Amino acid sequence: MQTPESNIVNEPFIEPPFPPQLPPEQNEVTRWRKKQSFYFHGKASEYFGIWIVNILLTIVTLGLYAPWAKVRRLRYFYGNTEFFKRRFDFTGIPRKILIGRLIALALYIAFTVVSNYSWKATLIGFLVIYFVMPWLIRSTLRFKARNSKFGNSRFYFSGTNKEIYLVFFKAVLLTIFTLGLFYPVAVWLFKKYSLDNLYVGQLRFKLRAEWSAFMGAFYYPFLAFIALIGISGVVLWMFSGSLLNLGAQTIGYIFVGIYLTGLLFIWPLISARTFIATWNNTTVSRSEFQTTCNQWRYAWIIVSNWFMKIITIGFMTPWAAIRLYRYQVESLSLHLKNDPDSMINRIQEDHSAIAEEISDVFDFDVSL
Repeated sequence: MQTPESNIVNEPFIEPPFPPQLPPEQNEVTRWRKKQSFYFHGKASEYFGIWIVNILLTIVTLGLYAPWAKVRRLRYFYGNTEFFKRRFDFTGIPRKILIGRLIALALYIAFTVVSNYSWKATLIGFLVIYFVMPWLIRSTLRFKARNSKFGNSRFYFSGTNKEIYLVFFKAVLLTIFTLGLFYPVAVWLFKKYSLDNLYVGQLRFKLRAEWSAFMGAFYYPFLAFIALIGISGVVLWMFSGSLLNLGAQTIGYIFVGIYLTGLLFIWPLISARTFIATWNNTTVSRSEFQTTCNQWRYAWIIVSNWFMKIITIGFMTPWAAIRLYRYQVESLSLHLKNDPDSMINRIQEDHSAIAEEISDVFDFDVSL
């Protein structure tokens, strides 16, 4: 027998219509029809204190403090991120994260134990993890959204188990049958599922990028790397006569240096281009996100962060985290195409409270 509450929970959420356009006669509203930028107010010196305490307490408690450390970290970054004169917040309960991590740890231990007996047990364990993984991913997305706030408004994730299993199987099959060549499309499928089911209040996000944009984001850096190696080889060959005084070994070192430098920038460039492809093609209601992120600047920040963390034995990790996050956030803006007052009103209208409470009970975070 269904109760009225269960009908409310099962009823699909339908986004109400948005005002068609800004009234041109209202100058107070029209002046807001421009880009609204994001700001980050965090400082490396402040975050260092949080980071070092988190590290020490996690070590002392043999890792049990890690969920509390994660919540402190997210609250700092969210709380120092500002948009439209409002701050973000993270309200996650560390105990939920601890439960999620214990489940993930239990699955890993069970898989390790059964794999010592026979290949059949290993196969069964792998299949169990394979079929549970989409459910865990969806639970994590719902937990993060449910515990993220903008001002007084909560985020909400509406993705279903059916959708995540479909996305997961598509991504796996596509990656396997193309020998990994279409892995960028798998990334696109996951990002589209994550963003298309995300709401803040009554406003829905949507990723409008096509899969080809992610193929380009992944493969242009590889093509640029191949071109760099080819051009470097040709140049060194053309000027080999002039470079003979340096010796063959030195020329070899030069070529290896160029090769390693190019190789070092591949993944940072992929990350940068994926970031750009995502946020230049994301909308919330009719308003459009835009980013001024420069792929080379973004890649340089990542690479130089690596070196600084290595040189300082990890003590510059807080500085590196603040530096990258600040660049990401402050490169973003929202091009308003809706009445901002109506947007704020829609943001403040939460989804079904019953559905949110059920989400809070059954969802948890398994990410590290």
